[in-house]
Amino acid sequence: MPFDALLAPSRPRLLAETLAAQGVTPVSLEALAAHKQAQLERFAPSFWHQHQIWLPVGLLGSVACMAMSGGLANRAMPGSLLPSWLCLFWLGAMTLLIVFGVFRVSAGAYWEERHVAEDDALTLLGVPLPIAQLARDVQREVRGAALVLGELRQEAVVLDPYLLLEYGAERVCLGIWDGRRIVAMAA
Repeated sequence: MPFDALLAPSRPRLLAETLAAQGVTPVSLEALAAHKQAQLERFAPSFWHQHQIWLPVGLLGSVACMAMSGGLANRAMPGSLLPSWLCLFWLGAMTLLIVFGVFRVSAGAYWEERHVAEDDALTLLGVPLPIAQLARDVQREVRGAALVLGELRQEAVVLDPYLLLEYGAERVCLGIWDGRRIVAMAA
């Protein structure tokens, strides 16, 4: 029929087309992947977390060495206060090493992504205002697009988040930030 083309439903705009129409260039997914890998390396598990069996062995070995040195010093110089001062010095040194984090046992960081509802206040989730405004503007144009908040977590702390916009099989990065500092943002 000659008028079928007029009645056919219009093809939905792709996310890339919508962003191009708004003059927005997203952060490349390659840049996001490189950033994520660099952050995983930066917040890698500590030596003591990777080799947890050696921490108690080292600490118990230190106590055993302290006891042996105290016994040897007592035998070599009976009636001397040297062993007690030596033990006190050793315990003080171990305490300082522990307090200043030489024996820090921190787990490695991992990336976690979660969908954020459209009505969530992005700024309350920690998204910087320019990235939140861009996300709202693009989401108004692309109905059905979902926001994905990615977070680098180490134990219970969020270290380095990013925001993606997802529409069907398409994903674009709108921004990466660290606290209040924006690392990269769609321009």
